[in-house]
Amino acid sequence: MMEKKNVLKLLFSLSTSAIAGSFLVSCQQINQQKSFIDINKISRRYLNRLSLNQIASLHNYQKIFYYYDSNNKKQYYDEAKIKNNKLILIAPNREYEYKIDFPIRSQWVQSISEFNNVNILDGLKKADVNDFFNSYTFDEVDSANGFNDEWFSVLNEKFKHDFTRVGDPYFADIQTIIFRIFSDIASNYSLMNDRFMVNKDNKKVLYNNIFQPQFIQAESWISKDHIEQRKIFESLLALYLNKFNVDIKSVEIDWDNLKILHSFSGASDYVAFKFKDIKNWDNQSILSNENKEKTFYINGFRTYKTAQKFGVGLEGLKEKLPLFNDYIPNPLLYINGGNILNIVDNINYFVKSATSIDFWNTKGLMYLFQNFKDKFFYIDVPDYKKDEDKEYKIIDFHYTDYLKTNQLLVATVRVIKKDNSFKDYSLISSNFDDHGHRLKGMILKNKKPQYLLVSDIYSYKVPNDPLPSGISLDDFISLNKESAFMILLKVAFEKLQNNFGYWNNDYRANFEASKLNSDSFQIKLLGAYINNYLLAYELENKANEIRSGVKRIDLEVIKDDQNIGQLKLKLKFMGYKDNNDFNFINKEDPLIKEITVLWNGFKGSDTNFEPFEVIK
Repeated sequence: MMEKKNVLKLLFSLSTSAIAGSFLVSCQQINQQKSFIDINKISRRYLNRLSLNQIASLHNYQKIFYYYDSNNKKQYYDEAKIKNNKLILIAPNREYEYKIDFPIRSQWVQSISEFNNVNILDGLKKADVNDFFNSYTFDEVDSANGFNDEWFSVLNEKFKHDFTRVGDPYFADIQTIIFRIFSDIASNYSLMNDRFMVNKDNKKVLYNNIFQPQFIQAESWISKDHIEQRKIFESLLALYLNKFNVDIKSVEIDWDNLKILHSFSGASDYVAFKFKDIKNWDNQSILSNENKEKTFYINGFRTYKTAQKFGVGLEGLKEKLPLFNDYIPNPLLYINGGNILNIVDNINYFVKSATSIDFWNTKGLMYLFQNFKDKFFYIDVPDYKKDEDKEYKIIDFHYTDYLKTNQLLVATVRVIKKDNSFKDYSLISSNFDDHGHRLKGMILKNKKPQYLLVSDIYSYKVPNDPLPSGISLDDFISLNKESAFMILLKVAFEKLQNNFGYWNNDYRANFEASKLNSDSFQIKLLGAYINNYLLAYELENKANEIRSGVKRIDLEVIKDDQNIGQLKLKLKFMGYKDNNDFNFINKEDPLIKEITVLWNGFKGSDTNFEPFEVIK
């Protein structure tokens, strides 16, 4: 992949440039100075996959070589460089040659064969990095959006060469190398393979905080909060470029003049940038002024302004807080129900087929999560954050305006630092894991659950139909045993029937109803099921107003000592405060309707009673 004027510059003789793939050199003491590899950072298992130039490049960004000074204090070498094909380590006022005692890889040479194929061969012949600076239009880059077959079709068409991909090399081209870096990170491959990039304890330390673009927004990646990520990118560019014999000590990108571009598909974003400079081992600038004006692209950044996976709709984000998954890459919200709910999983537990009654909607999950948020949830603090972050705590949930279908909710995550200071972030439910799930849509018809069709459910699509008026609550609350209301209410009560853990490790028939109150976990769990099953239906909604109708159903225990074996419950159907109400509960929430339910079957109950009775 090179402009035609560069083709001859990179035409190398096969007979004079090809050498063996690996070579061995011995270790010795130079000038009475012993040098060491910091095996707490990296092991030879990774270093023997690098060329000599790449090892020097790795040290310049990660400091892997050290010595002990006259006071027997550990000191890292200031720099590393290659001189006459030797690894030189630089300490204050002195230079030392380091001879390596493990196999390393050869440099690469790019060559064009007699059959007009671009090949990558082993060799030591010098290359000029300026020849790697080929220009591409954004359309060419976006048509492939990565290191893939489509990209090589672009290269073939542009340069009229076939690129030999046996052995899966990358080529002497800046844009191709950028694509390859992030492809390797995403697929855990080649130089970015975690199985090899480990220390003596088989633990990854170097580059353990890399953000894959697919997990972070472009505007966050280029912000002051992620300077370290941009430094990592510069270091990886130097590492990958130094597979060729280009003598690069450092890569400098003009981070002050960036552009964010949207992919044509709308599925991702790009960061467009230019190089400020590239310097050789002697700190001399080697990048031409012409190449400093060329634009390159980092691909695959997550966008939420899309109808596709993880998207919140074409209006984009409206969060007041920064996103937690722009702080921690691809976090997983663990959900452990303990003795309350049989979950040792994540959000996947609540996601089922579209018409399943056990596919949870936002109102059911909101009720469940708000009542058990101090018990169910935890998020691991990654190793690279453990020196600064104490814990991540879910402190709240709220509804959103996204998608206009009530299929997403947002958690507030509090990042608590070691000094007990904190900062709050938003975590959208589609980011609770890496699957991008949307929750169940609203059922539009008052039909029995077993007869529901996908077309009866109001879920997000493009374009979306207007939201129709909801089902009348009076029509929905039918005492007919075959009604959706009675069927689903029965299922909710049955969820708590046979779990001994709810009833002091015994049958519910041996549990006294008087022990329960409105704050008992059994009542809160029953309320979650009732909210999930009944409020899956669009009850009392006004046309085109998502935040109207019934918002939640509160359960209140009514003490009645006269009815032994029976618990009297009041179900309060509560509405939204207004059209901008995203809270789970407000003092101003209106009461739309209330009914009384008698829950039978507790200790002392007549076995002839129905499991429950509804009193309108």
